[in-house]
Amino acid sequence: MFTNTLPIIFSSSQLIGPLEFFIIFSTLFGIIFISAPFPEPDWEMPDVKSFSLYQYLLAIWNGALGLNKLFWPFFIVFNAGLYGADALVQSGMISVSSWSNIHVMMLGPVLWWTLGVWRGSSHSNSRLWIALARLMVVSAYIEYVMRFYISKALPRLFFNCEELLMDYFQCF
Repeated sequence: MFTNTLPIIFSSSQLIGPLEFFIIFSTLFGIIFISAPFPEPDWEMPDVKSFSLYQYLLAIWNGALGLNKLFWPFFIVFNAGLYGADALVQSGMISVSSWSNIHVMMLGPVLWWTLGVWRGSSHSNSRLWIALARLMVVSAYIEYVMRFYISKALPRLFFNCEELLMDYFQCF
């Protein structure tokens, strides 16, 4: 997350600088930490090994799993998807509109992940981990806003427009 967007925003835009981003991110973390629920001390983790994939996804949706079991798998897959889409569009293998379509398709699972993390975040050992997991979920939406801004305001800096013959006019 933020591997391609922050350097472009910081270097080529007057939208926000590193200091402002750090202040906003720290303030957001403080607000999320204050509003985070306290961990449930008597909660027991269900046996995930007996779950099918659909039962696992339903347990995440209901918030019935521990925070580490519902946060990390999707966080890794989400970031791999973002990185893969960026690598494909910068190499010219997919068009700008395909890059946008990938992000729209990933938005549904991000909404599902948000609800799962918010519902199941009290199943953790520490309030700090609860706040950090929720901050990363909010960061996914900040990443989406930055990507939309780059695609609309700074497309020639991110997309390999010389290689894209079909969508060349989307780079202007």
